[in-house]
Amino acid sequence: MIPGMPASRASRRARRSLLAGCAAVLVLSASAPAAGTPAPVVVKDPKDAVASAPDLTRVQIGLASDRRVRFALTLAAPWQPKDLIAASGPPGSLCVRLWTVTKPGTTPPDYLVCATARADGETMRGTVFKTQPGEQLSKVGVAIVGRTSDRTMTLRFSQTVVGRPKTIDFIAEATKPGCTRVSCVDTTPEAPKTATFKLRGSS
Repeated sequence: MIPGMPASRASRRARRSLLAGCAAVLVLSASAPAAGTPAPVVVKDPKDAVASAPDLTRVQIGLASDRRVRFALTLAAPWQPKDLIAASGPPGSLCVRLWTVTKPGTTPPDYLVCATARADGETMRGTVFKTQPGEQLSKVGVAIVGRTSDRTMTLRFSQTVVGRPKTIDFIAEATKPGCTRVSCVDTTPEAPKTATFKLRGSS
């Protein structure tokens, strides 16, 4: 009790101070990163894709609140799923190559996570593939596709489906629909460079 103050007023003042203190603790807890959560990695790239091709300008990797790996791929201009549908030839796609065991530069990626447009031209399908030298891609899981803006798409997938790695070396790519030329693929970082995300402390 504060000296010289009636018991009821002192009690009310103490309760208000306690509630204010608790609220401050909750705010700080909500804004602080969870223990053991690695900081996101962001890679930016200038506008450099060929004409009419999807142009990657930013890639971010981190962990979502459910501990899934989360990529956010941002293009230079607004786009819709139908923009990735080809009149002929292979469809356009947004993908991420992952090296989880092997090292980039000497071997193909260990996994490929891709998003392609469904036939309706309004929604996207996300798939996780495992790669094997000399063999066809094998589907090992699903990636959850989301949108955070008209330029940015997210891909979320379980750590388990890619072998729960300690480190992921990656490069993102956007491919122009109907085109098989190397020049129709825009990468971030600029190939053959890669970026690294360490999942240390992740569960």
